[in-house]
Amino acid sequence: MQAWRKRGEAQSVLEAILARSEETEEDLLSPFPVAPEEVEGIPAAADLIVRCALQGGMPVVIVGDYDADGVTATAILVKLLRHLGVEPETIIPRRFTHGYGITTPLIQGISHSLLITVDNGIAAPEPIRVAKAAGNVVLILDHHLPQAELPPADVIVDPHLHPERNGYEHYCGAGLAYKLAEYLCGEEDPEEKKKLFFDLLVLACLGTLADVMPLTGDNRRLVMSGLQVINRESWYRQLSPGLRAVLDLASRPYTEDTIKFQTAPILNATGRLFDAGSSSVLKALLETGEAAAVAYAAKMKAINQRRKDLVAQWLAAVEEAAAGREEDPILLVRCQGIPEGIVGIVAGKLSETYRRPAFVFSDIASAPGLLRGSGRTYGDFDLSPLLPIVTPFAESSGGHAGAAGITVSEGQYGPMGQAILQWAQSHQPPEEDDTLYYDLDVTEADLPEALSVLQAHAPYGPGVEKPVLALRGFRLQPRGEQCYRLMGKGSEHLRLFGHTADAVGFGLTADYLDLGCPSAVDLLGVVEANQFRGKTFLQFQFHAIRPCAQDPAAARPLVQAL
Repeated sequence: MQAWRKRGEAQSVLEAILARSEETEEDLLSPFPVAPEEVEGIPAAADLIVRCALQGGMPVVIVGDYDADGVTATAILVKLLRHLGVEPETIIPRRFTHGYGITTPLIQGISHSLLITVDNGIAAPEPIRVAKAAGNVVLILDHHLPQAELPPADVIVDPHLHPERNGYEHYCGAGLAYKLAEYLCGEEDPEEKKKLFFDLLVLACLGTLADVMPLTGDNRRLVMSGLQVINRESWYRQLSPGLRAVLDLASRPYTEDTIKFQTAPILNATGRLFDAGSSSVLKALLETGEAAAVAYAAKMKAINQRRKDLVAQWLAAVEEAAAGREEDPILLVRCQGIPEGIVGIVAGKLSETYRRPAFVFSDIASAPGLLRGSGRTYGDFDLSPLLPIVTPFAESSGGHAGAAGITVSEGQYGPMGQAILQWAQSHQPPEEDDTLYYDLDVTEADLPEALSVLQAHAPYGPGVEKPVLALRGFRLQPRGEQCYRLMGKGSEHLRLFGHTADAVGFGLTADYLDLGCPSAVDLLGVVEANQFRGKTFLQFQFHAIRPCAQDPAAARPLVQAL
C-alpha cells in the first residue's frame, strides 16, 4: 500500500492554500489589475489598428487557432472590431489539412490587408515574410515562446519576448486580445461598453482556463471577473445568445472546474473530430440569434459525447495493442484508424494507465503511407531530448517537455521505434516516488468550514493549487439498506454515504472491495460543492482510500460492522 505523507506544516485550510500558492492572501482575494499599456506592444498594436483599419479603411483578416484559446481569442477580436465599426474576415486553420497556426497556404491570396494572428505567429517567420511581401501589415498577438528568429511583423505582442517590460507575462491568446480591447476602448463610457465587455470578459475567462494558464496576477482577475459575470443573473442575461447557449450546456453555479471539465472539452471536441470543426465553434460563439445559437450548442454537445465514446473505444484498442509491452520504459503503440484529433488524448490516458511516457501512432487518411503520432509524458520525465533522436526518421516532429507530435512514413516507423527504445534504455524515466502527499488532516466535521474557506479563496489552478486533504476516520452511514453505492456503466465508481458529506471515488470501486469493504476509512482528496437537480450538496472527492488507521473496528467487513 502506498505511503501517505503530509507536505509542509499547515495547521489550517488557509495555511494549506497559501502553502500551495505563489500569492499572498490579499493577492488571492483581490488580484491587482494590470493596465493594458503595461503589456509591451499593446499601445503599438492599438495604434496600428486605428491607422490601418479605422482611419485607413484597410481590410482586416484574423488568423486564429483551432483550440479553445485560439477560438475565444478570435471571437474577442471580432466582437471588438465590430464594436469599432470594422467587419473582419476570420481564418481558423483546418486541424488536419493545415495543422497549427499560420502557414503560407493558409494566407494565399490575401494582400494589402491588416493581418492579425492571435494565439499563433511568433514561431512562423516564413509565412509572415510571405504576408509582408504581398503588401500586408502584420500584427502578432501570441503567448508562445519566441524562437531564435523572430517573424518580420509590424508589431509583435508577446510578453515572453521581454518579460521584464511587462506588468504580467502569463496571458493566453484570449487574455492578450482582451488587454488590446481594454486599451482601444479605454476612453469610452463605461455604461456604453458594459455589454460588450461582459462578453469579452467571459471569453477571456474561458480561454485562460481552457489553456491551463497560471491563475495568478491579472489572469486571476480576468477569471474571477468572468465567473462573476456568468453567475450574476442580471449580467448573464446581457451576454450574447451564442455565448449563453454554450454556457448553458454546463451546470450552475459556474466555477473554474465547470469550465475546465465541462465547457472547455465541448469547445475543443468539434475541432478534434472535424477538419473545419473549430470554425463552427467560432460561429456558435458569435451567433446573435437565439434559436440558431441553441441549435449550434446542441450539436456541439452531441459531438463532445461522440468524442468521449471514441476515446473510450480507441483507448481499449490501444491497450490491447500494448499488451506484452507494459514494462517498456516508453510505450510505443501503432493502432490503425484512430481519428487524428483524439490521438493525443488517447496517448495521455495510456501514459496515465501505465505510469510511463507513451506514444500512439495511427495512419493518416488523407496521406496514405504516413503515420501521425502523439506522445505524452508521465511525471517529471522530459520528452524534449527525444526529439533529435526522432528527427532523422520523421517527416516532421516537434513538441516540448510534456508532449510531442511526430509524422513518419510507414517504412521509417520501425527504425524510428527501435531508436526510441534504444535511447530510452539509457535514459530511463526516474524511479517514481509512489508516496501520496497531502496538505492537511481533517475530520468529516471539519468539511463545511473547509469548503467555506476554499470557496472564499477560489479559483484554483496552476500557481494556486487546491490543497489535498486527508479525511481521517470517515465512518460510513446506512442509507436504507446500504452504506455505499456503485456507479457507472461498469460499476467502477464508488459513493460512500457519510453523516455530513458523501465521499465519491472515480474508478475506485475495486480498491474498496479489495480492502474488504471496511466500515471506516481514511481518504485523500478534495472537498467540493456538488450540484444535483438544483440542489447543492457537500461532497468529498477522493483519489486514495485505506482502512481507518486509528479505528480497529474499521477492519471488520461492513456487513459485520452494521
